[in-house]
Amino acid sequence: MRRRLAPRLATVVLAAAFTALAGLAGLAGHAALDRTEGWRTRLAGEMTVALRPAPGADADAARAAEVLAGTPGVAEARALDRVRVGALLAPWTAGARGPDLATLPRLIAVDLDPRQPARRQDLANALNTAGIDAVVDDHQGWRRSAQELRSRLAAPLIGALMLCAAGLAAAGVLAAGFEASRREAGVRARIRMGASPLSCLAPIGGAVAIDLAVGVLAGGLVAAAIARPAAFSGAGAEAGGLAAQAGLLAALMAGALLVALVSAFATAARRVQELEP
Repeated sequence: MRRRLAPRLATVVLAAAFTALAGLAGLAGHAALDRTEGWRTRLAGEMTVALRPAPGADADAARAAEVLAGTPGVAEARALDRVRVGALLAPWTAGARGPDLATLPRLIAVDLDPRQPARRQDLANALNTAGIDAVVDDHQGWRRSAQELRSRLAAPLIGALMLCAAGLAAAGVLAAGFEASRREAGVRARIRMGASPLSCLAPIGGAVAIDLAVGVLAGGLVAAAIARPAAFSGAGAEAGGLAAQAGLLAALMAGALLVALVSAFATAARRVQELEP
């Protein structure tokens, strides 16, 4: 009895392990890609205007914010205070005591109208017309970085899912091979009695399908239990985010079961065919 149950238990464990890994890889990859896309989208809806340090820069910043707020295609423009600018630039400035606030440029955060956003040249023209010396940054560099990050994340994610698929296929092959060996005598007897290969395949496939389904379900539950704490932090806490994660996990579980079953039934069919006289 123990010798009979050990291979079936191994099938369940293998299917559960690779399903859990596939689920965690898929959920982690989805979260990372979603965050980078959100970052890129936010950057596309914003611009930053920098005024060079000069006497009266505070008044110029306030006036520039007012000019930009009235520019078509701009939803809001607000001047950032020097302390906040210093905090933003601290990682890129030298000195243990932080940057000298008096030497920092004044920054203006510009939120664009999503319906008809202003272009970089529109903001530059408005500032030039008002006689304000400033530099407009449309975040193109940061948006390219976000897109490159998405591309770099996709390759390891696909590789991890392919590795899990190979593991699930191997689990299906091992399970079908064990079940076919265990039922070999009965299959030979049925074939000699004139039974069709398909009728001999059904009991093998049914037993293997149950073991694989149990393993995939267990792996999916493990992945959900591990991923759940992360799902309730940050953007994933939204109902839409949870629904998307649940849908993705369900799709990954269905894919895992399909891969394992296809490899298992192909192996079982080959083994039954080999037993035919």
